[in-house]
Amino acid sequence: MSQFYKKCILAVFLVALITGNTTRSSAQTPGRAVADSVRGTVVDDNGKPLRDVKITNPATGSSAQTNEAGIYAIRANAGQTLIAELPGFYLQEIRIKQGGSTVAQLTKRYLTSSLVPANAGGKASVDERDGYVEVLHGRQLKKNLLQSVSTVSTNQLVTSPSAQFLAALPGRLMGLNIGFTNGSPGLDGSGLSYNVRTARGANIILIDGVQRGYLSIDPDQIESVSVLKDALSTVMFGQRSSNGIISIVTKKGDRGTPRLSFNVQSAFQRPLALPKPLSADQYATLYNEAQQNDAGAAAVTPRYSQADIDAYRNGTDPYNRPNVDWYNTVLNEQSMLTRYNFNVQGSGKGFRYFVDLDNLKETGLLKTTDANVYNTNAQADRYIVRTNLGVDVTPTTQVQLNLFGRIGKNNQPGGGTSGILASLVNTPRNAYPVFNADGSLAGTSAYGQNVNIYGQSVSRGYQFQDVRDMAVDLQVTQKLDFALPGLYLRAQGTYNNSTVYNTTRAKDFAVFQLQTNGTYNKIGNTSEQGNSGSAGDRTMVSYLEAALGYEHAFGKHNLNALVLADRQSTLPYASGNLPENYTDLAARITYNWDDKYMAEAAGSYAGYNYFAPDKRWFPFGAVGLGWNVHREAFMQEHAAFISNLKLRATYGLTGQANAGYFTYIQTYWTPSSNTNNNDGYYFGSTGVGVERSTGQNALTNPALEPEKAKKANAGIDLGLFGNKFTLTAEYFKNKFFDLVGSPGTQTTLLGTGFPSKNIQKFDYWGHELSAAWQSKVRSFNYFVTGNFSYVQSKVVFNDEVPKAYEYQRGTGKQVNLLYGYVATGLFQSYAEINDPKTAVFSSTPRSTLRPGDIRYKDLNGDGVIDNNDNGAIGSGKPTVYFGGTAGFSYKGFDVSVLVQGTANRQLALGGPAGQNGDFFNGFGNGGNNNAYEYNLGRWTPQTAATATAPRLWLGNNVNNQQVSTYWLRNADFVRLKNAEIGYTFPVYFSRKIGIPSLRVFSNGLNLVTWSELFDIRKDIDPEAMGAAYPTMRVFNFGVNAKF
Repeated sequence: MSQFYKKCILAVFLVALITGNTTRSSAQTPGRAVADSVRGTVVDDNGKPLRDVKITNPATGSSAQTNEAGIYAIRANAGQTLIAELPGFYLQEIRIKQGGSTVAQLTKRYLTSSLVPANAGGKASVDERDGYVEVLHGRQLKKNLLQSVSTVSTNQLVTSPSAQFLAALPGRLMGLNIGFTNGSPGLDGSGLSYNVRTARGANIILIDGVQRGYLSIDPDQIESVSVLKDALSTVMFGQRSSNGIISIVTKKGDRGTPRLSFNVQSAFQRPLALPKPLSADQYATLYNEAQQNDAGAAAVTPRYSQADIDAYRNGTDPYNRPNVDWYNTVLNEQSMLTRYNFNVQGSGKGFRYFVDLDNLKETGLLKTTDANVYNTNAQADRYIVRTNLGVDVTPTTQVQLNLFGRIGKNNQPGGGTSGILASLVNTPRNAYPVFNADGSLAGTSAYGQNVNIYGQSVSRGYQFQDVRDMAVDLQVTQKLDFALPGLYLRAQGTYNNSTVYNTTRAKDFAVFQLQTNGTYNKIGNTSEQGNSGSAGDRTMVSYLEAALGYEHAFGKHNLNALVLADRQSTLPYASGNLPENYTDLAARITYNWDDKYMAEAAGSYAGYNYFAPDKRWFPFGAVGLGWNVHREAFMQEHAAFISNLKLRATYGLTGQANAGYFTYIQTYWTPSSNTNNNDGYYFGSTGVGVERSTGQNALTNPALEPEKAKKANAGIDLGLFGNKFTLTAEYFKNKFFDLVGSPGTQTTLLGTGFPSKNIQKFDYWGHELSAAWQSKVRSFNYFVTGNFSYVQSKVVFNDEVPKAYEYQRGTGKQVNLLYGYVATGLFQSYAEINDPKTAVFSSTPRSTLRPGDIRYKDLNGDGVIDNNDNGAIGSGKPTVYFGGTAGFSYKGFDVSVLVQGTANRQLALGGPAGQNGDFFNGFGNGGNNNAYEYNLGRWTPQTAATATAPRLWLGNNVNNQQVSTYWLRNADFVRLKNAEIGYTFPVYFSRKIGIPSLRVFSNGLNLVTWSELFDIRKDIDPEAMGAAYPTMRVFNFGVNAKF
């Protein structure tokens, strides 16, 4: 990394050189104030003057800036209200009085939820400095916004210590649903899902208006994250507009003198929940019971004698009768996460800049050994550099140049981390010792080579993944006021290049099994460490845009229009495929009269090159209307306490390309040789004279076209008491149609399958609500916010295979239902099992059933349990999402908390292989799997009335391992997602040590979880369970210094 550090040092030196020559031409001087009508002073909480505060007069559009003495001068009339703004402080309104100067006090803003009402209410991506909202391809005044948008700002994101900034979003953004199923170190986004108002795939993520990987960013670079939810907000993205858009806006340079920030954080992480296997003696006791259960009334010789069980318990024979705590042997109690961030922003004469340098390192839980000269732990290292530079080339020409680079390395053991976690789940504590008496790795023939879990962690070598990203954005804006006031031309070009290279230096190891005669049986062989590499991924993305815009006011009429053409091309080098191209011809026009009545229309004519030529281009459009009721005279006269009341509605048609790689072109296969009798044509007898031939792959569909959605949205924005209380409520209904799916009612034709068709129809509808109260009592600032989303869905048409019974059908029901059998309890006796009236599985002889096995309901009444009794039993996805924040700041202290949760979701704990069956049923895999505390609640004749699990068995049990309501559990949860406490030292103290602003803080992530699942198994997290890398509870400490 030495070259990288050299480049970082060079970048910092250049920034220092630039900022050292920065002039303060924009600052007003006391002499200048004499010539203007209003003069004032701005100070902080301690009465100290603040420089570089932007003072704006909305009535005239004029602005000024404070000098080193905190003094400003601006033209304004008595009765007008000025806005004072400075990054890191709350906005302050200054009421101009007749003939007097003013003194404004700004309050520090360190809370995790911005007290700006529009943000706290979940309204939109707000640029607080000028009251604008960032939307696709531009910005709009937030007071006139008709689109459905939710946002969080940077001060909320940085409070969640995580390698992925999306970890900060659950519970903060109304309408965005994020789930985590894997907490493994690494920057590849695995185990993460997110969607907006639907459960249909991932959403588009934009960074500064261009679609790209969200992993290439750190929270300190982010100005805001917005979720665009309705048709009007996304339609200009053409064939990528149906599933919602997550838009990230990075920080740009602020006008003013250089402001430097240095942030150091160190966190320790602990698993939120880990499986807890039974001890070896408990396992052996239950194994014997399972063995007897399977035998029925027949006598069996227990596998484990009482002497074995006593030895397991007492530890008297650790090599023949081990009792290994594998989790403690292989995993550390905690792992570390450290982060260093330096950024500087400011401006010079005619330019503005923001430079950010970031380093993050996250280690995994795996233990290592000093015997290795390399690292075998799971670990992620990341270095990021970003420079955003804005230049005023001329008074009418502006250039924005954004540069980005990332270097990352993800490490793990040679056999991977997932295999180790699976072994931990499935291996009982008495399987084998870690080491034999002679120091060799122990093992048994039942588990084979490379299966000693400690050996998997430290003796299989290592592998790592190198990640390189770079991006260049160049945007030029030219004002054309000489031709028409308000007219401008904008051109943009973007180039992204991402490379992933995988290196594997793995090896095998032998294990040795102790024999009764004291010798060892070798299992497997130890191999030399390999060294191989492969290009995991290399992708180039280019984006071009040309736009012509117009903004102008005619008295009380305000008009904004934009037409543009853009093209994004993605070239996947690793696959060798041709580029994937999205092309849009888009337009938008907005109009309002006196900021009371608003109208907006937008549309796109969009193309996608993977469709057939006559199906590539489709039109999409949306419209919106709004009414700022509070601006009416009767409202101002009779309801002055209502500071904001806006009604808005939108409707539109959006699209989503969902085609495979040129799937309209028919493809064929040819066998690699003429020796495979299954892939040739026979001349004569089978196997004689076989020749290579060509066959047809699955049929294609040249009529495939984009998926579409008709989206309606209605909302109300309310503000009371000077916007101390804000509320946003929305209702939406999205009708998806022409969705791509496989025909279910058609059978195979001529030995090949039917192609996918635009055949499915799904509806999603629901309500969203967010509210906030924020206020201050002298120097005590506080806030409370909450948001709630309720999403319903229905499969309108799916062309499913005809089903005999309504309960089997998916059409007309919720999307993402769980299907299984309805359990009616456990068999209590052989008489109940052998009763001819008792329905059992047709594939399960009654003679194999035992008391304590699961009994099922015969839904169709035909006397047997089979697929005709399998139906919808629960919801696989939540329908309710909620979150809330609260906090305060007082005399340098700031405290905040975030609570997040979901509801109306079920989780199937049992099931066949691959669906957590062995994890919960115990003794699977031929009796070699693990058992847990859950199994202590199994059915026995003595616990028949209180049993919480079926009777024990060995190996597979077709009857009990079905997905059914018996294994179904409520997966609702409420999580204390985030909490932070910080203290900002008084200026007089921090400046004594040469630091103008110094803050210390501590925050945490995933701190406490409440869920009914914990009543069943204390070691299960509602989001990540089984063999997944556990969700991590994070405790973080940091220091932030600003200069």
